[in-house]
Amino acid sequence: MRQIRGILFDAGDTLVRPKAGEWFPRQHFVDAFRAQGITHANMDRFREALDAGLRYLNKHHALAVTEEVERDQFHTAYELILRALGISNPTEDLIADILRPFEEDVGMEPFPDTVRVLRRLKNAGFRMGVVSDNWPSLDRRFRTMGLRSYFDAFVISALVGSSKPCESIYRVAVEEIGIPPEHLAFVDDRPVNVAAAETIGMTGVVISRYGKVPETDLPVISDLDGLIAIVIQETERPPGLRETEDPR
Repeated sequence: MRQIRGILFDAGDTLVRPKAGEWFPRQHFVDAFRAQGITHANMDRFREALDAGLRYLNKHHALAVTEEVERDQFHTAYELILRALGISNPTEDLIADILRPFEEDVGMEPFPDTVRVLRRLKNAGFRMGVVSDNWPSLDRRFRTMGLRSYFDAFVISALVGSSKPCESIYRVAVEEIGIPPEHLAFVDDRPVNVAAAETIGMTGVVISRYGKVPETDLPVISDLDGLIAIVIQETERPPGLRETEDPR
């Protein structure tokens, strides 16, 4: 049985979740429209409009090498969303009102089990990293949430010019964490990303946080406690792990 010495995690819907229940909250738009006295927005088209903004972000996010560029991209994406909602000339104040909740707060929070399990794994001697399709501000947001110190590697797709499931982003994470793939586990909520990690030798684990079990032959867990059983069994209890360790 091969020894797992490190674990790489996806971020969103794996370690953290959106505070508002969704990553691009409809309510932020509703509140901004109310504040600006806008009554003609076609909210029946919200999903279609959001898709237009997301397509822009997905196409350009690899160019967001700083938080300033990231903010410009989100500004453009929200302008596209507003135009799709029927607001042909959105003002800077309106866009600022929509962006403000996410800029003034991290917009996300750890799942209830995240800190407890990360602490246990770190105390057990595992090296850990994050591999996320995300923007530069994720590092700052993880610091604000008190999570960043758990990770030896922190790979953000916008900064490396590659997204999951492309092999290159996994290779960057392997180099950063300093552990060969065959001694790494990879945890993500998307089976396609986990399968890609397995192709380069990692032990893949799918996490399904919201109750819907994906169709996959890969191991599936519903929370991070399920990961403990997998990696400790794989490692046959690495040095540093104690049977009586405080799980808090």
